Amino acid sequence: MLRDCDNPLPSVATVTVRFYAELNDHLAPELRFTPFTLPLGEDATVAGLLGSAGVPLSEVDLVLHNGEPARCEDHVASGDRLSVYPVFETFDIGSTQRLRSRPLRAPAFVLDVHLGKLAAFLRMFGCDASYATSSTDEQLVRISLEERRVLLSKDRALIQDTRLERAYAVRAGNTREQLLEVVRRFDLAGSAKPFTRCLHCNTLLVPVAKEAVLDRIPPRVQERCDQFTTCVECQRVFWKGTHYTRMVACIAEVLREARHAGVAPLEPCPQSHLHKGNDH
Repeated sequence: MLRDCDNPLPSVATVTVRFYAELNDHLAPELRFTPFTLPLGEDATVAGLLGSAGVPLSEVDLVLHNGEPARCEDHVASGDRLSVYPVFETFDIGSTQRLRSRPLRAPAFVLDVHLGKLAAFLRMFGCDASYATSSTDEQLVRISLEERRVLLSKDRALIQDTRLERAYAVRAGNTREQLLEVVRRFDLAGSAKPFTRCLHCNTLLVPVAKEAVLDRIPPRVQERCDQFTTCVECQRVFWKGTHYTRMVACIAEVLREARHAGVAPLEPCPQSHLHKGNDH
């Protein structure tokens, strides 16, 4: 009599995978922050396995294949282990003393058409944030690659474009929480320079003499304001208007929450100009 054990079914080829940090946001809840197995097809590669797990390559910075750094095209065999890490913009070092109070790099961003408010908030924060209401997905990918900008989007399909080298899927819903998320994720607090960029075209603002802009500011502003900046691109004039206090409070709150996540505090900006055009 033939028993089942005399003719066992062929074993399924699998690889054990473990994702770290925010890469787990792309996984089903039961697979987060724990090793799990993925089935292997023929000629399986590191890139193919990450794609099958639904994790964008553009958010991955390091894959350890059986403890050794791997490339996207490396082949994977049954029984192998993969450890997958996100882009190291920030790193949790606990109470260890940082070598510097702020990161060496200040990342530049390009945002998709659905994140216009976040683009304005990032500019308010002093970040280089490219944004246009008419940008197509193809244009966003090209800008990200040519200008070495981090593509920010809530569109997971766009983030998973395999041509992208640096991208991040924004998780939060409202603009204020999106700003906090990006500040934490890219360690921006220590290098932030609020009110140094034009909120409309992203250009760095330059100081301008009051006499040079008298014809572009309302009489009541002429009476109570003496410090002004201007955008050389769109010619808008900025000053500390009625919205200034509220926006300063928003930035201070984001910085306070970011510091709780281990991010260095912001040094005061000596000149913070805000309002433009008309004072309402």
